[in-house]
Amino acid sequence: MGGYANCASFWGHSGFWAAGLITSPCFLAAKAKGQGKMKRKFCFFLLICLLFQTGCWGFREVDEEAFIMILGLDKGKENLLVITAQIAVPRGMGGGGMGQGGGTTSGGQAKPTMTVTVECRSILAGLNMLNATLERKPSLAHLKVVVVSDELARQGIKAYLTQLLRYFEFRRSTFLVVSRGPAQRLIKQFQPIMENNPAKFAELFMGSQRYVGFIPFGQVHHFYNDLKSTTVQPVAMLVSLKEKPPENYLPAEEEQFSEGQFYAGQLPLKGGNNIELMGTAVFYQDRMVGVLNGEETLILNLLRGWLKQTLLTIPDPANPKYSISLRIKMERKTKLKVTLSQGRPKIYVRLFLDGEIISTQSRINYGSPAKLSLLEEELNKLLAEKTQDLIAKTQDEMQTDIFGFGNKARRLVATWPQWQKLNWPELYPQAQTGVTVKIHLRRFGLLRKIDPTGAP
Repeated sequence: MGGYANCASFWGHSGFWAAGLITSPCFLAAKAKGQGKMKRKFCFFLLICLLFQTGCWGFREVDEEAFIMILGLDKGKENLLVITAQIAVPRGMGGGGMGQGGGTTSGGQAKPTMTVTVECRSILAGLNMLNATLERKPSLAHLKVVVVSDELARQGIKAYLTQLLRYFEFRRSTFLVVSRGPAQRLIKQFQPIMENNPAKFAELFMGSQRYVGFIPFGQVHHFYNDLKSTTVQPVAMLVSLKEKPPENYLPAEEEQFSEGQFYAGQLPLKGGNNIELMGTAVFYQDRMVGVLNGEETLILNLLRGWLKQTLLTIPDPANPKYSISLRIKMERKTKLKVTLSQGRPKIYVRLFLDGEIISTQSRINYGSPAKLSLLEEELNKLLAEKTQDLIAKTQDEMQTDIFGFGNKARRLVATWPQWQKLNWPELYPQAQTGVTVKIHLRRFGLLRKIDPTGAP
């Protein structure tokens, strides 16, 4: 009993001591801190669990959707809009078609695409009307190209573009092109040869801008940003079905033929794809006001910094009846400067290029310092003249700044009201311009030495 009493007394005293410890301020603070950590861990655990509780209320299987690859917009009767959708047929793209979907080819294989046209009030209303003839829901999730007819582009496309930009399935990386003629006719007759997948064809075809230079950079995202801007106006690619080249496209004997002097649809080509992509559709705000040919587009790409490299053919300065082919690329960023003198702006442009001689028909040795200097001077003069002519064309004929000179002119004022009062779109056509081109020819191809006698 005594031992039990002593034990009870010990635990009793210990209990009182423990109770005193538990009720002490330090212990309560430590306990509250521990509970706070547990609460945070528990809340984090609940948040992680929420990721596994998501439902699939709006989920649709891939085989329940009709993916539109190319969307065409034409002007309809009165205020109506004509949309043309080129829809992918998965059975035809897979190469194992059994003659279902969008029809069959002459070999019994399913066609990779089908084309549907509808007249409607708006783009989204037209997509909804497509369900009347499609068993799958039309989807813009994989849309690659929006084709706008030149007739609709001259009327204005902002109202139609904003419909697409607000739609959750539309991607701003989609290419925007302007067709010479109806977009409906272009899409229906569009037949790529090397690519069975029209989406892949569009990515490769439109992406050629980086190393050719005859088309501008033309994604919807950049077009819409320029459309909202007060310092630069938007441009778009120019596309057309193949037509006969103009009868007088060959120059006179004293002039040089240029491969960039054409517009889309007018190239002297035979065979290949039945569409051509060359030139630029120029806009003032959302209305198309003119077009540029391939050569002018190349200069535009240089001024905007869009071009990585391209091939250029010029007359041989030592013997103009021959040509010299060069590969040129940007050596460094183009320098632009805008000043204001007596209410009239002055624009200064300096282009810095790096070049490589690819071929010479006259077999003159341009590796010598004297000949090299002569060629560089001729190139500087030629490119400066073409750049000056292009700027003058946008000032006189189109009256729209597509080069972004307004970004530099914005520094002339300090506040937004002052910029609005300056009114750059109306001031730009009055601007004086000066262009300087500096090209360095650093390489001379794979031939180390040229025979002065002209022997091969």
